[in-house]
Amino acid sequence: MKVKKEVTFSSHKKTVVTDSYLSFRKYEQKRKIGLFLIYLVLIVTCLIAFFPLFWMFGTSLKSRVEAFATPPIWFFSPKLDSYKTLFFKKNAGLFLWNSIIISMSSSFISVVIGTIGAYSLTRFEFKGSQSIAFWILSNRLMPPVARVLPIFFIGQTLGLLDTRISLIVLYSAMQLPFVIWMMRGFLQEIPRDIEEAAMVDGDSWFAAARKVTLPMAMPAIIATAIFVLILSWNEFTFAFILAAGRAKTLPPSVLTFMEEGTVLWHEVGAAASIISIPIILFALLVQKNLVRGLTFGMLKD
Repeated sequence: MKVKKEVTFSSHKKTVVTDSYLSFRKYEQKRKIGLFLIYLVLIVTCLIAFFPLFWMFGTSLKSRVEAFATPPIWFFSPKLDSYKTLFFKKNAGLFLWNSIIISMSSSFISVVIGTIGAYSLTRFEFKGSQSIAFWILSNRLMPPVARVLPIFFIGQTLGLLDTRISLIVLYSAMQLPFVIWMMRGFLQEIPRDIEEAAMVDGDSWFAAARKVTLPMAMPAIIATAIFVLILSWNEFTFAFILAAGRAKTLPPSVLTFMEEGTVLWHEVGAAASIISIPIILFALLVQKNLVRGLTFGMLKD
């Protein structure tokens, strides 16, 4: 009887192990199938998202005849004629330099002033602070078309049309509401007690903000600056109307590659590549800071 019990126990244990192993195998198979489907969806999504960029860059490396070919030519000998035409005949180098100066200067000014404004709205309570915050946001909600005409007449009166300074001031003012509202949300996540502790140790409120708050908010400031730089780099409406030659940026310059009755697609593709590639490379370089800034304040101890 003792031997029979041992055999029965061993058989039961073997059955349990076998069932667990089979369940684990089924789970692994389902997990692999799920991962395969997820990766498949991601790959298809990436292909759909990057196909316009691939088509744009490929078109920029074609000749005029190849760019107009029907059906499209997929295999061809790459040529840099479009880029040579843009830089040596159509002042693309000047437009690129204008875009760099205007977008970086306006981003720096708007982030500095906007961060100070957001800090004031979050740290100093005064009557009407919420109304002021909403009024700042309402300026961002106004469509650009509604502001173009008065801004054009102001620039014409002051003699600031077709100048970099006019676009820098305008872009800075346009991005201020965005910066203030983003930084206001980030700064509200930083406890005021930290600054008060620094002030108890002898620091002024300015020193406490500079030594404590500013370093803690740096990821959010970097993320906001990235967004503002991208918005300024891609702005079209005001750059097209207020800058016709010397201060023209890259986005409106694309319209110069349209001839009567046709569009120079190979040159348009080259111009679009020059516009897109720097900002794409910049986004890839700072993506860690961007993610870190966007998740700032979401995880609390």
